[in-house]
Amino acid sequence: MEIIPFGTNDIDNILAREPARAESLPFGAVLLDRMGRIAKYNKAEGLIAGRDPSTVIGRDFFNEIAPCAKGKRFHGEFLKFNRTGQANVMLDYKFNYKGAEVAVKIHLKSQPDGQFCWLFVKRA
Repeated sequence: MEIIPFGTNDIDNILAREPARAESLPFGAVLLDRMGRIAKYNKAEGLIAGRDPSTVIGRDFFNEIAPCAKGKRFHGEFLKFNRTGQANVMLDYKFNYKGAEVAVKIHLKSQPDGQFCWLFVKRA
């Protein structure tokens, strides 16, 4: 099985066909519904964020899990997905994590059905 690199254009299709592959990604992957609730939170993101993935499923990503992600640009791009069901944007972002700014690359990519959006996170 080949490694899926960060920023792969058809990653949404790959994960739609083979959802278990999200666990083997070498970067964080969070699947959000259109309201921002977490449907999937991979092990890599759990290690990065210091969270047990099983404890965040069903919770509001922007209000409960990562309120630091509510910055205008990041959250604004998610709100576009919320309205349209479409997203495919990469951006540089700085999270405030445990009192320090952490530079990351974010890839928001909607699934083909338009009901869910992958949030891929890679430390910059």
